[in-house]
Amino acid sequence: MRQSTTRRIQFGADTEHSVDVRLRPARVCFATDTHGPLAATRRGYLEQVVDQLKVNGRAPRVCLYAHSVRGQRPNASLEAAATFAGHQNWQVGSGLIFTDHHGLEGPSSRPGWLAVREQVRAGYADGVVVVTATVVSTHAEEYQREINWFGHHWGFIGLVIPEIRKDQR
Repeated sequence: MRQSTTRRIQFGADTEHSVDVRLRPARVCFATDTHGPLAATRRGYLEQVVDQLKVNGRAPRVCLYAHSVRGQRPNASLEAAATFAGHQNWQVGSGLIFTDHHGLEGPSSRPGWLAVREQVRAGYADGVVVVTATVVSTHAEEYQREINWFGHHWGFIGLVIPEIRKDQR
């Protein structure tokens, strides 16, 4: 039986990568996963704050945050965040639910997100729960800045759906 002589056609980045590997075999090329370190940092702050609050005999107080689309209240997202908080035994205070219109640029320009930060900064909340990391920001650098801001203010970001790594897609 004869083996197939069909060749795989490569395009774009695949071609560049295979040529690069052949011409520079000593160079190791890895695709970086920006969400791995960010997820670890976010979880680290979350665990630190929650553990300290438990030692002090207090449940974490959290804000809920979601994006609205076309002016509609994001009930499903807020309900998912509230359910997640409940399963974690976190308290959602009255008046600690915030939304912004989908499409507003970075978190620093969203009134609802800035209100969440103010609640944490003032000590009225210990963290915020959102459905996914993209609700905070779709840009890794902005997301990292927000994670660090919460960490430096002894707060945390809780995600209903954890960060997705590239190899999990």
